[in-house]
This record gives sequence, C-alpha cells and structure tokens, in this order.
Amino acid sequence: MLALLGGPPVLRPGELGGWPVLTAEDEASVLAALRDAMPWRWPMRAATELEDAWSELTGMPYVLAVNSGTAALHMALVAMGVGPGDEVLVPADTFGATAQAVLHAGARPVFVDSDPVTYTIDPAQAETAITPATRAVLPVDLHGLPADYAALGRLGLAVVEDGAQAHGATYRGRQVGALGDASGLSLNGSKTLSSAGEAGLFATADREGHLRARALMTFGESQSRATGEMPEVTSVGWNYRIHVLGAAFARSQLRRLAEMSDSRAANGAALTGLLTGIPGLLLPVVPEDRTHVYFLYPLLVRPEEFGLGPEYVPAFRDALREAATAEGLPIGRWQTKPLPHHRLFKDRQEFPVAADICARRLSIGHSSCPIGPPHTRNTMRRIAAVFEKILVTEGTAFRRMVTGR
Repeated sequence: MLALLGGPPVLRPGELGGWPVLTAEDEASVLAALRDAMPWRWPMRAATELEDAWSELTGMPYVLAVNSGTAALHMALVAMGVGPGDEVLVPADTFGATAQAVLHAGARPVFVDSDPVTYTIDPAQAETAITPATRAVLPVDLHGLPADYAALGRLGLAVVEDGAQAHGATYRGRQVGALGDASGLSLNGSKTLSSAGEAGLFATADREGHLRARALMTFGESQSRATGEMPEVTSVGWNYRIHVLGAAFARSQLRRLAEMSDSRAANGAALTGLLTGIPGLLLPVVPEDRTHVYFLYPLLVRPEEFGLGPEYVPAFRDALREAATAEGLPIGRWQTKPLPHHRLFKDRQEFPVAADICARRLSIGHSSCPIGPPHTRNTMRRIAAVFEKILVTEGTAFRRMVTGR
C-alpha cells in the first residue's frame, strides 16, 4: 500500500543524507582562514588560493572569487563588453539570476527555447533570435549538464557561460567554467562546489575583460589594492568581494571536486538504469561528448504511458510528488514556468519546449537528497524502489489518485 494511503514508507527517516558533506579538513581550512584574517586586509589568502586553484583546474588564466554567482555573471557580461543597447540570448528555462545579470549590465535579455533532449538552450533557436543588437549568448549548464558549446560558438557571438549548476562536469574534455569567453559560477551552499553560503567565481582568458570585471567587483577601482595604496576610481562599481570563510570552505571542497563529480556521474547513470522501464517517466539523456554531475536529477512525467491524455500532466506530477514525499523521498519542482513568463520580464512569446519541460518536471537532488556524496549506488536502488512501488506495484491505486476514479 502507498505510504500516502497508510502503508509503510520505502525510505526510513534519516536514511538520506544532506549536502554539502562536511569533513574535518573543511573545518580546519575555515578555522585557519579565520585566524589568518586578523588583522583584516584585502586580498585575503583564502580568496587568492581559491582563485589560483580554479584557474589551475579550468585553464582560465584570470579568475576572481566573488560574493555570488549573480555577481560573477554580471562581471562576465561586462568583461565581454555587454552594456546598454545590447541584447543577450538567454535560455527560457533557467534561474532568474541568469537574465537578471543581463539587466544589471544594462542590456536586454532575449529568451530562447530549450533543446527537447538536453533541456539546455537550443542553438538553432538561438540563431533565429539574433539581431544587429545581439552581443552575446548566455548558455546555462542546466541541472549539471553542459550546453552545446560547439554549436553556440558558431553563432559568432561572445559566449558567456552560466555554469552555476555544473562544477566538475566536462564538455569534450574541457571543464565547466572554461567553455565560453567568460564564465560565472555560483558557490551557493547547495551547489556541486559549495561555499556553505553565498559566493561565486568569475573566469576569462581575456586580459582586458578581466580588468573590466575586477573594476566592477571593487568599486570601479583601476587596479588591485595589493600595493596597500588606494587606487583611482575610474568607473561605477560594486562591492562583489567574497567572504573569506566561504572562500576557505570552497577551496577545501575543490580538493575533492573530481572525486565528488565522478560519484555524481556514476550515481546519476545508475539511477537512470534502475528507472528505465518504469512507466510514466522520461529520464535525462547525456550526450556522448559531455558529462553530467546532476545538481538536479530531472524527471519529466508522462501520464500518456498510463493511458491518460496530456491534460493530466499537472495532476499526475503533483500526485507523484506527494506520493514520493510520503515514501520518504524529497522531490520537488524547480522552475515552474518559463522565465520570460515571470512578472519581471512579461515576455508573452511562446516557448513550447521550455513550457512543456517546466510543466512535466520533477527534480531529485539539491541539498536535501544529493545524487552524489554521501550517497552510493545502493541509495540509488532505494530511490528507484520508491518509483517502482508508486508506478508499478501500486500503479492502479496511483492512477486512481490522479484521475479521482
């Protein structure tokens, strides 16, 4: 019997672990950074060590550790010369910060529909959206899967990568964070590389762009404060500097990023294998030229496989979410409608693929049930057992929940 109807749940309380995973090394790194921060000065060693380590991993020569992924994206756009009067192509299915960074730069986001297989920005649709005012394209490595950068690179635009959900993933052997002309990544506590709070990373191989980004980060100052002298203020800027303790935590976590990414990729592939054949679910696809680190594991519901029409998508989705939660599996919705249909943007164009993804999508992952550490393949079996119970063993009862008859 379904737990929702009084049966025992599949997963026991406390069986699933949370994210990030804290180690003694993380604690020691943060304590050392706290002690090193007295007396206060800038730049802090923890911040520069994080920048150097990210540069070494990605091969991007210019890296700045900042206080959020949104700040990093704003800096990346400015680094590429984006400003008032420009247009930037943005996927319709993404977090609000992606498009808001474009607004922060004074430019206008132009939304583009999703690829129906990868759920990332559709390069063909992006090409049709280019106008004389288009300055850049801002692909998002959605859910942990890189966008198609080879196709996007052929558009002839500056490519600004939003890698906020995909640290550790690769595209054709290259690391996320090094797939565009400039990149911005979040180190929010839930991300695959965590600062246990709010932080971000900007990177580029463009020296002049780096200088523009650095000035934006520190009050519009013309040079670094490393000399101890107050530099000249030459432009409008913000205070986007990173907190030293978040920098230390992220630097410590970065030492384990490769191991954690391998775990996420293996667990995600295992879960896909275990869920294959269970009716009612469309599973994520990973093209051969890239890896997936499953910040979120997206499931698209398919009531059609239960003999129900597409009008049952909302009822099927919500019933599955409620039933899985009762079985001990936290599962939720992410973006519930295309970003351009949010009140801020008021773009009433149709984005049929993104709209369908948003309507059908449920997600496992984030901080409450990460696909990677501390979980193993055995945990994936336990998660799969939840869907096996709901959609197969108790499929008839579940269908009655959806239809009310």
